[in-house]
Amino acid sequence: MKIWNALLVSLLHFSSSAQNTLGPHLTAMGGNGTSVKDVWAIQGNASAITDIEKPSVSVTYIKHLFSNEISTQAVVFVIPLGKNFVGAGYQQYGFSEYTQSKATFAYGKKFGQHLSIAIKGNYHQLKIPDYGSTSAFSVDVGALYEVGRFTFGACINNPSGQKFIHSQVSSAITTSISVGATYFASDKVLIAGYFTKYIHQVTDAGLGLDYKIIKILSLRGGFSVRPAKQYAGFGLNFNKLNIEIATAHDVNLGYEPQIGLGYAF
Repeated sequence: MKIWNALLVSLLHFSSSAQNTLGPHLTAMGGNGTSVKDVWAIQGNASAITDIEKPSVSVTYIKHLFSNEISTQAVVFVIPLGKNFVGAGYQQYGFSEYTQSKATFAYGKKFGQHLSIAIKGNYHQLKIPDYGSTSAFSVDVGALYEVGRFTFGACINNPSGQKFIHSQVSSAITTSISVGATYFASDKVLIAGYFTKYIHQVTDAGLGLDYKIIKILSLRGGFSVRPAKQYAGFGLNFNKLNIEIATAHDVNLGYEPQIGLGYAF
């Protein structure tokens, strides 16, 4: 078990970078969390929560099939207050020998009809038996601009380069810069793309599609390049209740099914 713990510590930087739960809607669209408006945008570009009209809450669960023990659980909520928006989220990833969690608090504001800006603070925590636990804070900022059928988004995560510091565990929290755009090709078709530069790491890009077949049913799909993944899913909208399913496929890690439930009060 100690050998397994040592392996986890050696992979800690990768794990800290990779886990950012976007909910099944944004996941199914290729992990588009930069310019797509959704309650789960609070985990990506928080300025994209400024189109929510009613208090909303959503929960999700991800099963990582490369291990029967590893899973992710997350919850987010957003409250609109005129042109001001407040929200929070919590996610936890891992298993008994390794747990990574993040609590997020966000504030967004609309400036006129086109521009939105948001800032959020994150409290990160790592727990590894035999190594102890460590925590850290980070700050993210984001902006969204709408013009015609286009929406452009940009966000910077952890620009100050905060990291976990512990006597036996030291790992950076991911610093990244993302830009993205969405285009409403019609009232039923939304196309979204993004480009993300991870400082001192890989550069990722992705493309996604949301097609509303009928009023209550949307089909979604997408892909990302690093790592190479394919995504698919669907959403059912029953007035105030949303049921969403997504899956991501990685050639090395297999499928990661995800389910989410949302409610707008």
